[in-house]
Amino acid sequence: MKQIKILALSFIFAGILSCSNDDEVNCSDSTIETTSLENEYACINTPYQMDIELSEDYMIIGNQTEFLDLVTGSCLPDIDFSTYDLVIGKKGLSNGIDSINYVLIENCENESQILTVTFNKNATTEAPNLTYHALIPKLGNEQEFSIVIEEN
Repeated sequence: MKQIKILALSFIFAGILSCSNDDEVNCSDSTIETTSLENEYACINTPYQMDIELSEDYMIIGNQTEFLDLVTGSCLPDIDFSTYDLVIGKKGLSNGIDSINYVLIENCENESQILTVTFNKNATTEAPNLTYHALIPKLGNEQEFSIVIEEN
């Protein structure tokens, strides 16, 4: 009888140890939709028409006052900062561009976000210093965020 109890306890203990949280094991990073001032507020040609005093860097703007104090250009709309944060930065390139693509990925384990900004260059030799931006869903307090710049 004692051996049966030991065997039963062994199976129970082994079962407990083999259990895991399937959410953590099977989680996968997710792509989060971004938008732009062009799409939401009909701004035009923001890489060339919008400016911020940065050099090879970016910042996150979370309210209208900051936006109006830091950004200049031909389009300064009233942004819905209850919904969005504005990620804005500057990048100097050796060639002109055809387009800029943005992909925002959220890490499933720690909810950090990485925005990949891809400059699709062309053969012109204009060497622009461009302003890039994305309207992203409002970040949480203490939520980690970073940018990766790519050139094609």
